[in-house]
Amino acid sequence: MVTFTKNNYLKQKKNILLVEDFSDSAKGVIARLHDIPEYELSIDWVDNCDDAFEKLNQKHNYDLLITDLQINTEDKKYTIETGEDLLIKIKKLDNNPKIIVYSMIDQPVILDLIINEIVVDGYIIKGRKSLDELAFSLHLIFLGSSHFSKNVNETLIKYRDALHIDKLNRNILRYLYKGYKINELSSLLTKKGFKATSQATIENRIKDLKDYFDAKTTIQLVAIAKEKKVFMD
Repeated sequence: MVTFTKNNYLKQKKNILLVEDFSDSAKGVIARLHDIPEYELSIDWVDNCDDAFEKLNQKHNYDLLITDLQINTEDKKYTIETGEDLLIKIKKLDNNPKIIVYSMIDQPVILDLIINEIVVDGYIIKGRKSLDELAFSLHLIFLGSSHFSKNVNETLIKYRDALHIDKLNRNILRYLYKGYKINELSSLLTKKGFKATSQATIENRIKDLKDYFDAKTTIQLVAIAKEKKVFMD
């Protein structure tokens, strides 16, 4: 953990926790945020979600959490492996901070989950000018508003119909895409914690999905759903 502070008595003081596994990316974020003239920022940086949750659980005066969703966990075993899991856990804490997701992930299913189910204050897609947008969103959020990248809003609008499909159907489509047979899905889905997943139920759901997407065959259904980004690979 590294703490960076820039002092100016005229600025509003804010405490930020940054979760980013790449040090160069973290340093870039920290440098850009310290250029915001309105604030004196104290920024704690951690490179994994376990340390982030521990700090959030122990220190209740963070004003903002900025986190990626994809965190490298190959070098060590962590209890909390993704930014998504971290967000779910901290939402159960008292006095949880404002949240900005800063990530390259732009899949509609994930955007919908993070923004509409977990509920965050900002979602910025990493890119060429994203540091400036991150700084802009921080200012808006501290003023009580929210901010999402333009392409985030466009994606959610474009795939609005597909996002109405529930989590069970998304998993059925995902397993079919991976090559599993229909008679194998019941046990797979039960292991993932889904209830009422008999083969008859699954077959009925596939039939309804074919009607929904106007697909003649299961192969065509999966192809259409993949094109519409209904499920993650």
